[in-house]
Amino acid sequence: MLADQHLVGLRLGQLHLVGAEHFRPAIGMDPHLSGNCHGLLLLRQFLAIAPSAGNLTIGPQKRPKPASNRLIDLAECGQITDVNVAADEAGMRKPDKLLEMTVPALLEWHARERPTAIALSARSVAGHRERLGYAQLVGHMEAVAAGLSARGIAAGERVAVFLDNDAGLEAILTALGLFRLGATIAPLNTRYSAGEIEHAMELVDPVAIVCRAGDMPRMRAAHGRALLLVVDGDGAGEGNAAPWPRPEDHLQEKAPAAPQDPDTLASLLFTSGTTAKSKAVMHTHRTTIASGICSSEALGLRPGDLYQGGWPFFTSSGLNLGCSSAWVSGAGLVFEGVLDNAGRLNLIARERSSFYHGVPSVVHFMIEEVAKGDYDVSSLRRIGYGGSAMPREVAEKLARRWPHVEQVQIYGMTESGPNGTVLLPDETFAKFGSVGRAMPHCGIAIVDEAGRELASGERGEIVIRGPAVAAGYFRNPDGTAKAFDLGGIRTGDVGYLDADGFLFFTDRLKDIINRGGLKIASIAVEEVLYSSPSVKEAAVVAVPHRSLGEDVAACIVPAEGSEVDVEALRALCGEKLADYECPRHWRILDELPKNPMGKVLKAELRKLFESPA
Repeated sequence: MLADQHLVGLRLGQLHLVGAEHFRPAIGMDPHLSGNCHGLLLLRQFLAIAPSAGNLTIGPQKRPKPASNRLIDLAECGQITDVNVAADEAGMRKPDKLLEMTVPALLEWHARERPTAIALSARSVAGHRERLGYAQLVGHMEAVAAGLSARGIAAGERVAVFLDNDAGLEAILTALGLFRLGATIAPLNTRYSAGEIEHAMELVDPVAIVCRAGDMPRMRAAHGRALLLVVDGDGAGEGNAAPWPRPEDHLQEKAPAAPQDPDTLASLLFTSGTTAKSKAVMHTHRTTIASGICSSEALGLRPGDLYQGGWPFFTSSGLNLGCSSAWVSGAGLVFEGVLDNAGRLNLIARERSSFYHGVPSVVHFMIEEVAKGDYDVSSLRRIGYGGSAMPREVAEKLARRWPHVEQVQIYGMTESGPNGTVLLPDETFAKFGSVGRAMPHCGIAIVDEAGRELASGERGEIVIRGPAVAAGYFRNPDGTAKAFDLGGIRTGDVGYLDADGFLFFTDRLKDIINRGGLKIASIAVEEVLYSSPSVKEAAVVAVPHRSLGEDVAACIVPAEGSEVDVEALRALCGEKLADYECPRHWRILDELPKNPMGKVLKAELRKLFESPA
């Protein structure tokens, strides 16, 4: 069962209805309902939705191209709990009943079937890159789990990780060690301000924090009760600090018996919202593996692929899109360190990566870098991107310069896996501007404010459904009940479905700024600006940026009798916010445009910055 009291009763029952496992009930139901009761509610909820679901699209395993806007029969989706195909395209067997597995069980299966196949290539905190086959990865997982257990960490407990991708090996092995013990990982954004770290620690209340020696003072200041596990050794043994359990030190040890419940809480992944306080999204082993199933099928990952990306470890793209997609498909994960564009391209050449994934701005910079030097990208067969809009000129440039490389675009969010839609290679230009159709095993619906589903072409809120939708927000029942509704997650994004089931994203309900794939809550920036006595009113909006997609702009109305010092406000933001959250563009105004109800008209403010930076 899930480890925290706030999760009691959230485990889903199994429905014996073909395709029904592709839909999850609204989290926030009576917490005492569980097992088959949830299954009955799920069936009732689905039957209430399906007959009127004029624009609900569901992604089958082998997606047909519907000639009209219809509800795809659930039977076309296949049985996701029975992913037991005898052999894949490369002739390799796949495991039975993936959704009944934990992540360690999945890796152990691969270790038996393909022990020497590359599972992970990642940079160590010591500065070298380590490549591990599936059998080696399982051995390292077992050793780290034993070491964590020896340090007092047990099933049901939570551990925060404050590491960037230059310690990707230690970060991923920590996650696997915790999964093996039945404990939960809470990776934190290493660019958080002190206040943001403190909020995350207060919410998660971890028993331990994995970090570098240089970050020990910050971690102690934010959460002094936790044991510090130091990956680079310096300072370990001081006070409440101990060395991180290196695999080579625990190879002869055995971790306690692992919980086998796929509904055990695996991770708490932080995401920005419309409020200043970030929320922790709960992903279980089941939703983590489901995310890998949906994404790997959508992206076309194959056994033997080397799947490279620079996903920040603290995001759902790191653990779920990167790790889970690779390991569900039997591919190898090439986890980037903190690299520049030349470094990314050199890593592709050294590892012979066959699939690269990044945000559009990174892909753009890589294309430009290739034009400057002699880089071997002949191993690449596909590039995937998402997180922000891909400019058409960049997609066309990619097609011209790397004609052997196919493009795949995905759309989703932390709460959905991050799964949702996929735009396949043959659709890149035929449906440019769309973020694609529903991924395999996922459903997409457009709803109005009352939750009623809308017809093709009508704009409304995007709802994502599927087995990878998270269990809710940790210790936030009100937020869970509001967002995890209608059998899925209400994204807060606005869009419409065309007659062929392609989703077009048009706007945001939430005032979230998407800067190169990093999401920024405008209200969080506004609260910092309002803390200055020189500011009467502040509004923060997204403005166009040629390479990042969007950037941060602040509009300020000075307090009466005050003059606004922009440099002082920049310094204030630098103290209180992560660097990417700080405004780069400023306007000093006499007043903010408002509607008759007093609401700031941010669309009017955006017009002040219409030329891309």
